[in-house]
Amino acid sequence: MWKKTVLSLAAVIVLAAAYVRPVYSVELGGVGLPGSWDRASIRRAAELARAAGEELSRSGAEPAGLTAHMRLSLKPAEGDAQELARAMLAEYPGVDRVWEVRVDGIEVGLAADRSALGEVLMAAIAEASPPDSLRTGFDSEIALREVFVTEGNFTDLMDISGRIRSLARVTYVSPDGELHYA
Repeated sequence: MWKKTVLSLAAVIVLAAAYVRPVYSVELGGVGLPGSWDRASIRRAAELARAAGEELSRSGAEPAGLTAHMRLSLKPAEGDAQELARAMLAEYPGVDRVWEVRVDGIEVGLAADRSALGEVLMAAIAEASPPDSLRTGFDSEIALREVFVTEGNFTDLMDISGRIRSLARVTYVSPDGELHYA
């Protein structure tokens, strides 16, 4: 009986060891990031962020402190090294995360604040369409893409707004169902 119990316990330990794996949670500058990574992904992300940060900042400053905490998990690490590298690069001294703004594929500038850009665009739509319109928007595709640049290298928000207004018209649907261009 004792022998069966020991063998059963050993089998459970071996089975658990086969499914339990080390994963790491990451903190950047004391702030925890959601997700988990394996050791190789963290190392690769740090190398990518350091290389890009050194190229962009040219200051030789060190990036924000990275702390990895290991834990055992039944689930594999789901974090992406590219995603972690972007988060690390955003914290690199001398580097800014900005948003490349394009209208129908034409670059109009680099916005430092995505939410402020949204507010400016919403104000442009509100100014050009009547209050009783059923649906409003631009007639062009406005696309944003996250990019990293040397600190301070972005376009004035009002310049971006003016360029968008010159390239994209505001459309609205009136209460009678007609589409109008402002």
